[in-house]
Amino acid sequence: MSARDSGIVISSRVRLARNYDGFVFPSRLDDEGRLKVIEKTENALKSSGEKFGTIRLSDMTDLQAETLKELHMISDDLLRGGKNAAVIVNKSNDICIMVNEEDHLREQCILKGNRLSQAYAKISAVDDGIASAEKIAFDPKLGYLTACPTNVGTGLRASALMFLPGLGMTDSLAKCVSAASRFDMTVRGEYGEGSRSGGYLYQISNQKTLGVSEEEIISSVASAVEQIEQSEILARKALLESNEVMLRDGIMRAYGVLTNAYRLTFKEFEEKFALVKLGVYYGFVSVSDKQAFEGMLDKYRPANMMTHAKKIMNDNERDLYRAANVAAELRSLTA
Repeated sequence: MSARDSGIVISSRVRLARNYDGFVFPSRLDDEGRLKVIEKTENALKSSGEKFGTIRLSDMTDLQAETLKELHMISDDLLRGGKNAAVIVNKSNDICIMVNEEDHLREQCILKGNRLSQAYAKISAVDDGIASAEKIAFDPKLGYLTACPTNVGTGLRASALMFLPGLGMTDSLAKCVSAASRFDMTVRGEYGEGSRSGGYLYQISNQKTLGVSEEEIISSVASAVEQIEQSEILARKALLESNEVMLRDGIMRAYGVLTNAYRLTFKEFEEKFALVKLGVYYGFVSVSDKQAFEGMLDKYRPANMMTHAKKIMNDNERDLYRAANVAAELRSLTA
């Protein structure tokens, strides 16, 4: 199986931190100022050629907020921003702009697969449209001015969410992390700094934003992702060659749990699903619809699952619902 078909790179994200000239940062902005920032952004986006919709925190239910957070569309910092914060999303949900988070604007594009260049092109077009309508805080020497000094310069964070069971199971991940850090890259859990890396999901992103161009950052991250991807393929090969019987047994046991469990926590689902996904890579498990199979991980996250089910559930109810529905869906996809 080629790297392109391996499912190693789950998604690509490019995020730009921007602030309006003449406005203090959101942490010091009063309610009137925050509302003006939302209004300015909505007006600036009208000429973008894309249709956007605004969801204000004051109108957002707790379930809606948690669902968007699970999908990487909003952050905890935005949720702490008070009622006059918002997220502005395009129709296809691949571009979202957090307004009044740490900075006035956190513009981001998330695309499935290894598509950093395309994500950068899409969010750059939106950014150019905003900059043509409103004056952005920019210093000729420092670049874009941001609330956090680590974002000063380009204000750009490029990242890839990667599925790395081979490196994780062969204890080779530490070497990759060490190598990445030498090239100003960082490897974190799925939800960024301080988050856990459940299901062998890791986020690779740039650390440096000052003294480099946006294009250089995209190129460097893309190169790092490619190297890690190749290392993962070699690790999967070594894993198979070292003990195929044990590997196959572990994968099929995980499949057995997912298709027969009466109760299933998300943590256990995430762990077992990672093994079954690895089994699909090796050909131990066949799926009829790869897109539907890949979508199961997000679908059965707690908030997303309740959104799909259209009902609020407690922990125990969620675990029972997840077990029954995962079993039925997985059986239908692997029949």
